[in-house]
Amino acid sequence: MSVDVAEIEAYYRQPDGLAVAALLRQDLQRLQTIWTDPKALSALVAQQEAVAVGFPFALLAQSALPAVLMPAETGALAWPGPAGVMVASIDSAAWPLATEMCDKIFAMHVLEHVRDQQGFLGEAWRCLRGSGELVLIVPHRRGFWAHADKTPFGQGRPFSRRQIVRQLEQAGFEVEIVRPSLFVPALGLRLPSSIGYRFNRLGRFIWPMFGGVLIIRAIKKLYSSHQVANPALRHRVRQFIVRQPAGTISPKNRHL
Repeated sequence: MSVDVAEIEAYYRQPDGLAVAALLRQDLQRLQTIWTDPKALSALVAQQEAVAVGFPFALLAQSALPAVLMPAETGALAWPGPAGVMVASIDSAAWPLATEMCDKIFAMHVLEHVRDQQGFLGEAWRCLRGSGELVLIVPHRRGFWAHADKTPFGQGRPFSRRQIVRQLEQAGFEVEIVRPSLFVPALGLRLPSSIGYRFNRLGRFIWPMFGGVLIIRAIKKLYSSHQVANPALRHRVRQFIVRQPAGTISPKNRHL
């Protein structure tokens, strides 16, 4: 069962969602990626060298949001930003981006929902330049949150560590880091934030195999025996971003 993008957006407006976002943001910072550095990310965004896929709004600074691709399986959300709405509703296995367009891709609330997961990862590989970085957040099959069906992490297909590493390697990536996160049970979010942070930090050492999500950092390998070109993309793809695609909803009109 997959979740609708409007449900994801509504979840992160609730106190529980805000607490989850804070915990995930803290562990994402531990990876020391550009996604937690608004100043450096803004420079890449200005040059159109960074792209986000899925629902990145809960974790990324609003002042440095890149173009966002949302798969048709979950629907698209017209998200307002300083430079206007930069969201495209896409076929998850055929992205409307030029080959080797960007250096960084961030994906969250997406891989577990798409029908063709290898096609999705193959497109990420195609759009990244040599040694480009993919940061991916997916629900962990062994974690508590894969069974919390009232949250976005309890929807779609969760992954074990071995499964996600194998899929990324088959798509032509070298996995550098697989880090579990979100050790606080869903009911534990009602605790004071200071206790939640301590509980989450303690979980990294006591029960790391039960983290609710996996945060992965993978690098594109220039030469991969597993990479298979998508037949729909054998010709040069015209680069474009849809500012407000038809059929989208926005935080203002989603209840109309």
